[in-house]
Amino acid sequence: MDGSDPPVNENQDYALRFEDLTVDDDLPLLDRIVRYCRSGIALQRLVHVKMLAETAETVGTKATLSTLVPILDSLVTDQESVIRQHLASQLLPLSIVSMVRNVGVGQKHSVADMLEDKTLPKIYDSEGYKVVTNVIVGHLQTLVMDPDVDVRRSASDTLAGLSLQIRKDDVGTVILPIPLKLSQSQSGNNNNQTAKVKKTREPHQQPTPEEGLTEELRITAANLLAELGGAAENESISRELVTDLILPAVLALCRDPGFRVRRSAAQALPRVLGGTSVDDARNKILPAFTALSKDEVYRVRKSTGECLVDMSRSMMILLKTNDPSNINELRRQTLIPIAENLLADANKFVRHGMMQFLGPFLASFYPFVYSALKTILPGTSESDGSNHSGIVAQFFPHASSMVSRLNSSAAATTSAPTPTLSSIPKPETSLSNELYHTLPPFVHSARASSISLKSVVAHRRKDPPDPEDIQAVLGKLMDHFTGLAKVSTGDDNTDAEMRVYCAYSYPAVVLLLGPENWEGRLKDCLKTLLNPNFRTEEKTEPAIPPLPVKRCLASSLHTVAHVLGPEITATDIMPIFRDHFLNDTDESVRLNMIRNFPTLASLLEGHLRNQYMLQWCETVRGEEVLGAMKRSATNPLVLNWRQRDYVSRSLPDLIIMVDAVFAYKHLWPILKLVLTDSVSLVREDAIWAIPILLKSFSIENILDLEGGASQKAKELWSAGACQEVITWLKETILKLTNGSKGKGSNGKVGNFSQRQLYCQVCTAMALALRFGDGPKDPDDPVMELEAKFSSNLQSRNSRTTIGEFGPYRKLTNGERRHLSRLLMNDILPLALEFKDDRVTNVRLALRKTLLLMPDDVAQLPTFKEAMQSLEEEVETWESFDGMDTSMPPPVPMQPIKGPIGNIEVLQAVGMAFAADDVRDTGPSTPKGVKKKNSKREKKKSGENSQEQGNGMRSETLASI
Repeated sequence: MDGSDPPVNENQDYALRFEDLTVDDDLPLLDRIVRYCRSGIALQRLVHVKMLAETAETVGTKATLSTLVPILDSLVTDQESVIRQHLASQLLPLSIVSMVRNVGVGQKHSVADMLEDKTLPKIYDSEGYKVVTNVIVGHLQTLVMDPDVDVRRSASDTLAGLSLQIRKDDVGTVILPIPLKLSQSQSGNNNNQTAKVKKTREPHQQPTPEEGLTEELRITAANLLAELGGAAENESISRELVTDLILPAVLALCRDPGFRVRRSAAQALPRVLGGTSVDDARNKILPAFTALSKDEVYRVRKSTGECLVDMSRSMMILLKTNDPSNINELRRQTLIPIAENLLADANKFVRHGMMQFLGPFLASFYPFVYSALKTILPGTSESDGSNHSGIVAQFFPHASSMVSRLNSSAAATTSAPTPTLSSIPKPETSLSNELYHTLPPFVHSARASSISLKSVVAHRRKDPPDPEDIQAVLGKLMDHFTGLAKVSTGDDNTDAEMRVYCAYSYPAVVLLLGPENWEGRLKDCLKTLLNPNFRTEEKTEPAIPPLPVKRCLASSLHTVAHVLGPEITATDIMPIFRDHFLNDTDESVRLNMIRNFPTLASLLEGHLRNQYMLQWCETVRGEEVLGAMKRSATNPLVLNWRQRDYVSRSLPDLIIMVDAVFAYKHLWPILKLVLTDSVSLVREDAIWAIPILLKSFSIENILDLEGGASQKAKELWSAGACQEVITWLKETILKLTNGSKGKGSNGKVGNFSQRQLYCQVCTAMALALRFGDGPKDPDDPVMELEAKFSSNLQSRNSRTTIGEFGPYRKLTNGERRHLSRLLMNDILPLALEFKDDRVTNVRLALRKTLLLMPDDVAQLPTFKEAMQSLEEEVETWESFDGMDTSMPPPVPMQPIKGPIGNIEVLQAVGMAFAADDVRDTGPSTPKGVKKKNSKREKKKSGENSQEQGNGMRSETLASI
């Protein structure tokens, strides 16, 4: 065996040597892949099969065709199913590289780009295209008929993806024959006789192994036909193929003897419907779906209930080319009776399955598909099974495919309770890029959440649902939905689960029915969810709802309030918030109560808003939230730092809603508590409320002054309040007393982290001024949302508008002069003394702050002096690379968050310098020169690493 590789894919009857178990990393990439994909050790084959796609993209089209494609033959028939499964998943990117020349390393597009955007132009390689359509598709045909279900599923997904990458005209001749052949798979020689025998088999009888495999193949065919039919929704494949070939095959599977095949066909019908016509839907698809909803096997009937949402959604796709009134009428006449029958089914599993999807089914009657709203909301996506986050998950639980949730191969997604900006592409370069990334994400997220909710309300008013749809829902299905809040099945777990389903879909049903249908069943449903004993015949004490129900409603109550409007919110929603959520002991409920309160309060009028805000402040300062900080550190309540962090994040939005006196009396004490929190993240997030608080102390914002409303009284109050805040910041953060002066040069003003925090206060003030000037950046995702809202949903007489003023938004002239004066005269001078601070991290934080200052502040002589000193230090470090000195390697520590350029790297380097400064007790050394460590000079290896560290630091500093 010397000099030769072990046998390929054979049981080894020889003793493995150490050389056989090791991988030669010195081999070229292609040689390594070829050698170990043919290894006799399964683990080595598996590892290198997973590298096929990456390797193909690296080496390009020619090397893939000449080297990688020939090794696929042995892998397709590998004895290990896990290897065949991963091979099937690797064949799609490998095929793209093989047949498309403008893909790969050094090319215009990557494989990921092609998979994400199917419309990108492709330059096909004639030889590679022929290999893919003949050789690789042949391998996929073998894998899609594999006995292992995971292999078949992976190969089916690859075939569906490949159909979107090859030429549109070739789908019918290259891809489609495979599932059509599988759909006709029968065991035995006499297919008709076999079908008769199988038809007479009882549902509970197990099929023979041969019958089981052919049945599995027909199930695979149904799933693959569904994927191909769904691609016709976006014209990715021809609609004629769906009508002429795919639809007849799926309809034949609906009559299959095996109930599992019929169940898969039921799940395929909604996907196929989107690529057909209204006539096909009325005459072929809907009758077949109705027949399946009455199938003799309860599992098939249950599956139709689970797919009812997809069927309704797919019918709305036909609105692109048809009259909406005809589609809505057809949907009402067909799908609502099916839902009613399933809700009254004799089998409890069928009833419970329909109850689970009843809320999303009702929500599917809202005109969301192809509406302007879908293009505005963050987190939306056209593709099925994607992660619909935030507002989409709450109002449109039907937006993503229900079938994909039922498939075990589909990845489970979790939706956030509030909109996020994760799915909005962030600008790579823009005029305000630096400012945008310096603000914390929660500021942008809060702004996007507000726009999203207003977009939903404006769309509901501009394009309301079909009145006949609403009447049909109220007349036939509403009692079933509200009954979920008080369902009694005899099983407590099932009852609690049904109440959770009701609570999850409640915002979507409220959006569909609107505020005009709030009184009555909709209002009673919410109260019953929170109190199961609501309106019972016997007078009993209020019952405690299941905890998941209360958590779900706590995260969505603010969205329900926005849909219902200010009047209903004030009279009905806020009392519910006060009685059931405000003082709840559950941590998750309190967390949602804290972070969603600003959105609720924005709907209230001034007096009522102040009343509820006082109650909120009392709860926040109580023992369950901020009061827990005063107890022993061994108390578990001290660990509720996330609640305190959301208090910090909520303060900017709350401060702008109230007048200056109210903010001073009730919100400023809370801000002082979170600014002195033991958790650094809480303190850092609280910093961003300081400029908003000082802005509220501007003279024009003082409305309710007890000492009188004269201009002189306002000026005196404003000066005193601002001076109190600034003095507190200096005394608490920097530990300064009235008689002390700044001592930034010798580092005696607090510890270095406190001086950094003070620099962040200056940063927040600078950004408040910069954003107050109203920078217009079209690449800002939040501004993009605002522009879409204004152009699509906001009319001249619209009652829903987006305000210009808010946290880190436009300032009035008086507010800007007020903040600028405080920054230049009271806050910034002390920070400028940190230019000579002995800790490098403090100087770096100061430089970062100074770079963000507005132009008028940058003209100050003291500012220019400090900036010049810091720039000279940077130049010193740039020229330090060639000096022969020894310094210790960087100390690995967690970098402080810094959004500008390489600031995170610089701060990590600065931590090493700070560690040296702390250890250094002798006289200070000149800037840019560090003392040599005699112990480290004795180690040559240490010297080498130190010199490399010097070069890295100088190069990093030079990139500022």
